[in-house]
Amino acid sequence: MFCENCGANIPDNSKFCTGCGATLDSAAPAAPAQQPVQAAAPVPQPQPAYAAPQPPPFVYAPPQQPQPQQRPQQQYNQAAEYGSVQSNREPLSVGNYIVMFILCAIPIVGLICLLVWAFGGGSNLNKKNYARAALILSLIALVLWIIVIVVGGVAIGSIFNSLGGYY
Repeated sequence: MFCENCGANIPDNSKFCTGCGATLDSAAPAAPAQQPVQAAAPVPQPQPAYAAPQPPPFVYAPPQQPQPQQRPQQQYNQAAEYGSVQSNREPLSVGNYIVMFILCAIPIVGLICLLVWAFGGGSNLNKKNYARAALILSLIALVLWIIVIVVGGVAIGSIFNSLGGYY
């Protein structure tokens, strides 16, 4: 037997539909030759004239940086480097500056020391900055001396030319 309300298949002697709960007429004889009633297709609900699309919800996730796998020895080396970085930033004493000035006064040794201090990796930050400044000032002085020598040579040459070769 089939429910007249929803078309669900129910037992023959049922008083209520198991699908929709409607009361069944018990006086109606069961008709075995009846064709099963097919459930009607659901009627589509009318869509509103304009439905604004809903954006997906935004969930902020901060960027994750992968953590490199380090061995204990590497961690120890980093701690040792951190300690050396701290010692590289300590201020120089007056004695250190006096030794630096004396070494820079020696012609070739001073140039070598300045280059090592300026571009070496283990130098104190203050010593490194001093050496770079001293090298820059030395280059400026060298360029000025070259300009003075060239201008002086041209001036002396023009004086000798003006004498007319009577020297």
